[in-house]
Parts: sequence; structure tokens; C-alpha cells
Amino acid sequence: MKNKGIVLVFALLALSTMTLGCTSQKALTFDVKGQVDKPGSYDLNSYKDRFVTINAKLDGKVTHLPAQNYTGVPMRAVLSDAGAKSGATQVVVSASDGYTQAFDLSNVTASDDVILINDNDTVRVIAKGYAGGMWVQKVTALEVT
Repeated sequence: MKNKGIVLVFALLALSTMTLGCTSQKALTFDVKGQVDKPGSYDLNSYKDRFVTINAKLDGKVTHLPAQNYTGVPMRAVLSDAGAKSGATQVVVSASDGYTQAFDLSNVTASDDVILINDNDTVRVIAKGYAGGMWVQKVTALEVT
């Protein structure tokens, strides 16, 4: 009987560890800076209730992916929360490797075609209708200029 009790305790411990592991989330942070009212660090996970799904295909110079669904937060939602200032014209997306791409701010804020997604525990830009080079991986910052 003692052995069954010990096994039961270990089973419950293992189950509770697995359950706790499933609920924790790695922070997916990126900075928003430049011409904004609220510069700072933003977490993709805090936007889950505002996620949208778009269908987009990647047509790059090297990489080509067929059209598929991607789910994430529209970049315009983040920029709205950060308070992009009037007079700003671009949002420059920076990656951890130093790669950057600039989007026209008026285009990004006009639709949900540019989203930020969780891509293997990093933030990635999916840009429907844009060249493949605009799909920035491992995003670290959005700078409004």
C-alpha cells in the first residue's frame, strides 16, 4: 500500500508540473520607440485578444512560401497603443542581427495586412502583399520616424 501511495504522489507531482509548464509563456518583447507618446517594451503575448488571421504568401528573392494562414497582432494595434505622433511617416523594423526594413506608416496603420507573430519564440513580421524582404524575423524594435 505504501508503494501505491508514493506512486500516486509522484504521479500528481508530475501532472501538476506539466500543467504549470503549459500555462507559462515566454515573453515575446520588442521595443517601440521614436515618435511615439508611450515608448517602451511591448509583449506580443499581451495582445492575444486582438490577434487576427491573415492569408499571405512569401515571395522573396531566395525564399518562397505558398499562401497560408498566419495569426498575430496587427502592427497598427501596437502603434496605436504606443501613440504614433502626427507628422511621423515611417516605422522602421529592426532585427536582432541588425537587419532593418522601413514601412510607410500610413499603409501600416490603414489595414491589418502587416502583423507581428510568434515564430519559434521570437517576434516576426508577416507583411501580406509586400516583398519577402519585408518579412522581418527576430524583431527587436519598431521605431516610428
